[in-house]
Amino acid sequence: MLQKFVNLLIYLVALLLPVYLIRFEVFSLPINLLELIIAILLALWLILKVSSTPFRFRGPAFFYPIFLIFVGLTLATFFSADLRISAGIWKSWFIVPWLYLVVLVDNLQTEKQVNKLLIALTLSGLGVASVALVYRLTGQLTYDGRLNAFYLSPNHLAMYLSPILILSFYLYFCFKRSFFKILLLLVDCLLLLTVFLTYSYGAWLGLLTAFIFLLIILYRNRDWFRNSKIALAAISLIFLVFILACLSQIPSHKFQSLADLSYPSLQSRLAIWRSAWQIAVDHLWLGIGPGLFQQYYLDYQNQMPPYLEWAVPQPHNLFLAFWLQTGLLGLIGFIWLLALFFKQIFKQIKNSHLIACFLMAAMIYLLIHGLIDTTYWKNDLSIIFWLIIGLASSRLA
Repeated sequence: MLQKFVNLLIYLVALLLPVYLIRFEVFSLPINLLELIIAILLALWLILKVSSTPFRFRGPAFFYPIFLIFVGLTLATFFSADLRISAGIWKSWFIVPWLYLVVLVDNLQTEKQVNKLLIALTLSGLGVASVALVYRLTGQLTYDGRLNAFYLSPNHLAMYLSPILILSFYLYFCFKRSFFKILLLLVDCLLLLTVFLTYSYGAWLGLLTAFIFLLIILYRNRDWFRNSKIALAAISLIFLVFILACLSQIPSHKFQSLADLSYPSLQSRLAIWRSAWQIAVDHLWLGIGPGLFQQYYLDYQNQMPPYLEWAVPQPHNLFLAFWLQTGLLGLIGFIWLLALFFKQIFKQIKNSHLIACFLMAAMIYLLIHGLIDTTYWKNDLSIIFWLIIGLASSRLA
């Protein structure tokens, strides 16, 4: 019975990722609803493990790079100029996701469990997309006509839905009934529409790159192609529609050509990257600590104009973000982790593990979009990242 509750909470976390926005205090300590659910999950899991005989525990793979990230992150936090802010991110964006990762990997025993997890994640995306479209219908958009729903940024909405969309494609190959395949097709179209309305060019580029990779891999495998023609046709169709929609909007929404990019879309990022690089060089070993980029960025902008008039909480680059906020050790650990991930995934694809294709496609999206944005540094995004890592390291992948 306790095992069922643990499994249920694992799925519930994937389903309710956006509830991290519901924040409160417990004994004067800041916490959010998502962290509370994961804390209950961890407590039940520990009770289950202690009461089991003999005691068995299967920890996640990639331990050493994760440990290196932990060391770099902890040192950067300890020597941070604002320990309170950095410690909060240390807890919420790393320790809590790692605890979920440990429980997830230890409890994934069957393909059915993986499918339930991905169904829960897809339903989470469906819920967010549905709410976002209500915002669109009621005209609640950003000043430049982009959809952000209840998130602070349209990019964040796109970064949340895009990896969920990619992982949901795996379910086409799991559902046996045509009714569920059609239903999933409608859900994916809704997710794509929402991502499209964010006008997040980084998300568009990341999705297109991931889709191209995914289709090439799937079409090259004769067994997957022979047994799943309907699924591949559905993915190809929505992929084609998405390409046409993006191409139709790129010239008119912001700029007429690549040589005429507006200030907010490219020049702002160039200014951010220039300052971020200088900050990283000046704080080479330990970084500046999690959550402090905005503070340091404002100081450096006085020396390196032009000054951007809006808030810049992250350096708009995944690798710069890890270097600045986890130090050089954390960056090395992150790159090492990615190298081991792709090595493992390529091996799994050669062994005809279908889910590995979708895990790699999701990671490709995170990295491509991560070149111009930070696709990790949020509560929900960090959980999704480690969920992908956890599925890749499971015995089922």
